[in-house]
Amino acid sequence: MPLFKSLDSGLQALGIFPSIRKFVIAVQDVTNSATFTDSTILQADLIANATYDFQTLELIGSSAFATAGAQAQLAYTGSGTFSGTRFRGSASNVEPVNNAPTWGGSSDSVNGAANEPTKSLIVERRGRIVTTTSGVLKVQFRQSTAVAANYARLSIGSYLNVARVS
Repeated sequence: MPLFKSLDSGLQALGIFPSIRKFVIAVQDVTNSATFTDSTILQADLIANATYDFQTLELIGSSAFATAGAQAQLAYTGSGTFSGTRFRGSASNVEPVNNAPTWGGSSDSVNGAANEPTKSLIVERRGRIVTTTSGVLKVQFRQSTAVAANYARLSIGSYLNVARVS
């Protein structure tokens, strides 16, 4: 057995789990599309029946804010329960969307779509997911309205941090 695999198994037996940290170091664009697109970087594989804390910072730009806008969401391909807080900011405001201790499934949930129809979009999410099945936790983004020859851009500096806590 390789040393690191053995070390990881021993730490996990003690309840110590490695963190996942992903950073955007090159922009990713979605052009002429109002369909959510997966970030190619901001993704993490999660196992079933585990609890994870997460934090994201999503910096979304657009080449045509007045007509195209931008949206971002946190998606999970498995089954799980989200709780936490989502903050949405733009060029003119920053507002807490929801800070109840447990909630999910609505457009104001920690993993729900944040929308900014006419400005740049800044989204910060802090929360927890309790998984029931394995899947991929991922940031997705799109134009609010598809506009030809324009884009929504996931910018450098965006990140996803995930830490298993049990």
